[in-house]
This record gives sequence, C-alpha cells and structure tokens, in this order.
Amino acid sequence: MMLRFLMLILLAAGPLQAGRSVRPAMRVLESEQRDGYTCQLVEYNVSKEERVQSYLLVPDGASRWHRRPGLVLLHDHGARFDIGKEKLVRPLPSAPDYIKASAQQWVDDGFDGVYFADRLAAAGYVVIVPDALYWGSRSTALCQQWSRMKFGGERGNIDSVKTLVYEGQRACYDSLARRGVVWAEQTLHEDAAAARLLRRLSYVKNRRIGCFGWSMGAHRAWLLAAFCPQVRTGVALCWMTLMETQVQPYKASDYSMLIPKMRERYDFPDIARWLAPKPFLFLNGLQDKLFPVDAVQTAFDRMQAIYTEKHAAGRLRTEFFDGPHHCGLREQETIIDFLDTQLK
Repeated sequence: MMLRFLMLILLAAGPLQAGRSVRPAMRVLESEQRDGYTCQLVEYNVSKEERVQSYLLVPDGASRWHRRPGLVLLHDHGARFDIGKEKLVRPLPSAPDYIKASAQQWVDDGFDGVYFADRLAAAGYVVIVPDALYWGSRSTALCQQWSRMKFGGERGNIDSVKTLVYEGQRACYDSLARRGVVWAEQTLHEDAAAARLLRRLSYVKNRRIGCFGWSMGAHRAWLLAAFCPQVRTGVALCWMTLMETQVQPYKASDYSMLIPKMRERYDFPDIARWLAPKPFLFLNGLQDKLFPVDAVQTAFDRMQAIYTEKHAAGRLRTEFFDGPHHCGLREQETIIDFLDTQLK
C-alpha cells in the first residue's frame, strides 16, 4: 500500500523509492556447486506476511574481501507460468523432471539454449532471480497440472487446463484489487526487495548493482531501475512501445504489468523521466511482432530527448537488432558488454 500511495502522490514530483519498508531476511533452502559458482535456492520476506523463493548464484571466491557486482534478473511472461526463475537459471537437481524439461525447452527457444543467469554468474556476477506472483513456486495447482501434462506425460484435457490457467491472471488481478493492491506494484515492491537483499550481502559491491529483463522482465527492469535507488543501471530487452499500440480492453496477459493510475497520466517512454541519469540500455528486435518498429523508434526518440533535457545525454542507449522477440547469443553478448562497462 505504501508504494501505491507514494506513486500517486510523488510521480509528478520526482523519483519514487520503491520497497524500503521491509528488510529482507534470507535463509538458504538448498545449494549446488556448479562450474565456477554456487546455485542456492533461497527464501526471504518481501512483506510482513509473505516470503518469496529465488535462485541466488554466487561466483567462487566471492567474499567480503573480494566483492562482486550484483544483478537482479527478472523473468518474462510468455504465457508460461509453471516456471519463473527457472527461465533464467538451470533448475536444481531436486526440481521435478517436468519442470526441468519445461525450463530446457524455454531456454532453447528463447535464449539459444543458454541459462542466462548461470552464464552471468560464471562471468563473475552475483545474480538473484525471484519468482513473480503466479509464476514458478508461486503458481497455481492448475499451472503445475498443465506442466505435468505437457512435459510429464500426465493425461487430461490440456487445452481446457491451459485456458483456465491463462484466465487465472484476471482472477489474480481482481483478487489483489479487492484488497487495494495493484499486481504490478506488488511485483515492483518484490523486485526492489531482491535488489536490497543483494546490497546487504557482504560479498556484493553494493554500489555496483544492475538489472536485466526480457519481455515482461524488461518491463519489470525499467520500473525497478527507475524507482529503486539500489539499482545503478540495467538492460531492457524487447519491451518498449507507445500507449496507442496497446489493445483495450486489456488482455489477460497485460494484467501483471498494468498500473492504471500511471497509464492514465504517462506514456511508456516517460519512464525515462525517472530513469535519468542512470545508464540504461534498451534493445528491440527489428522482427519483433509484439512491438512495432515505428512505435518503438518513436518511444526511443522521446526517451533520448528526456535524457538530453535532464543533462544526461549519452547515458541512454536505444538500439535495434536484426531478429525477433528473442534473447539469443548475439543479444547476450551485447548485454554482457554493457553491464561489464557499467558494473565492473
């Protein structure tokens, strides 16, 4: 509720500091040593009532004497809810086989077979990847049933279950709204809690924290960087456009990203007003069918103008790549180069 109140009062006046009310207390549930880093399943509080599971990847040798930069990686939507953090991190051995199969199929299609968080951890970053509400460990029984049917051989009417899972987003949004909570604002709170948790770890360079997201994760990334002071920089891949391109009434897939009061007053590129002067990279595919090139280019131009107005010219990169809605090996290299420049 505090974030909602501050957003309504302060958006017109200046930067909003998201999610400062709760100090995350973390415990490690499971751990696995990997090639050059450790993968931990951790749990921590994001409010007085709720705890969240994340994967935390820690490079070998990280310590209070050898601190490493930190990254908050934010998973996409993709209408795939059985997995969340597993879209970016190779699941631990204890994960069900159907979840492992689901995650592998996702990274094969979206990331050229690479678990991007694992790649970044092997490159020396401390990486945290939280599950958003309705994904992964926070998904519903129906989401997991669909996954068992798709990847585990369980029998049943998979199309019927898929429809119920998809429409369940609307029910999730409405359930929160009845309590005065906006889903996307809660997600922002939780993503900010992940950033604050990173900052408190003794082996993280607390002034060297960035974020990355693809698709819905990109939407989460530019919100997080704009409103969370702990995040210094970031990359948003394949999520920027103009309000006029958005279908109304909203589709179910939009409910997890919808902040009504913000959309009533601002267009998407206006986020640059709160991002500036932070260094940030926006990338979009020339063949991305979800975000028309003309609208994205106009949004990029508006963002660049805002950075110039705020005397931060040159600190915002807005680029297109030759490809679809995808985070392939070429895009990963661009992202890593940018993050290395800003955080190492």
